[in-house]
Order: sequence, then C-alpha cells, then structure tokens
Amino acid sequence: MMLSDESSALAPNGEAHMIVLYWIAMTALFLAELAVIGATSYWGFTLGAGWAFRILVGLAAPAVMIFLWGRFAAHNNANALTGLPRVLFETAWWGTGIAAFAASGLLAGAIGVAVARLTGLAAQRSGLHAKRDENIPA
Repeated sequence: MMLSDESSALAPNGEAHMIVLYWIAMTALFLAELAVIGATSYWGFTLGAGWAFRILVGLAAPAVMIFLWGRFAAHNNANALTGLPRVLFETAWWGTGIAAFAASGLLAGAIGVAVARLTGLAAQRSGLHAKRDENIPA
C-alpha cells in the first residue's frame, strides 16, 4: 500500500498516529486557551452589578488574561516562566478560567477546559513536543 509506505517515511517507527493525536491535543489546548479568555469576559458581563461595571469587567478581565499569558507563558517569550513558577502560574491562570466558567453556570465549559488542559499537558510532556521544539528556529 502506498499510504503505509508514505506514513512510515514521514513518521518512522509507526509514530504517525501519535503525531495526529499530539496535534489534536495541541489544537484542543489552543481552543481551550481561547475559551478561558472568553469565559472571563462572559463572567464579567454576567455579574450582578450595574451595567457600567459589567462592561468594565467584561472587557478588562480577558485583557488581563491575555496580558498575563503573553508576559509569563507565551512560547515565543524568551523571559517566560519555567519550572515551579510556571506550574504555579498556569495552575492559577487555568484555574481562573475554570472558575469563571463555573461562576457563570457553565459547568460543561469548566469540565471541557479542564479535560483539554490535562490532555494538552500529557501531549506537552510527550517526546513529540520536544521534537517539535527542536525544529522551531530561535
């Protein structure tokens, strides 16, 4: 079969299915990052306060989340956190998104983000993630 020959050439040792699963997990992780940002905005707009405060929080909360991620965790940031500080930051950042979903009454969103993060964490700890990083120019 031609397909199996091409697959083995692209991914030696039968890793083709693992590569597909890796990229599915990484795509889900990216979408979960966007969902966290959206959840903080939705939470802000649904607060039981005056309309001006809801608008302020609904716009400021995602802006703060984006700033924090870019400053402390973005892959292309040379000064991004590493080690335990990174783990603590990501726990707080993802936890904020999950809490925003839950506080807004969207439990399914909270569960979805948690599952996507855990799946993405497993993908990031795989050898495929290290191989991907080797091919990205500095």
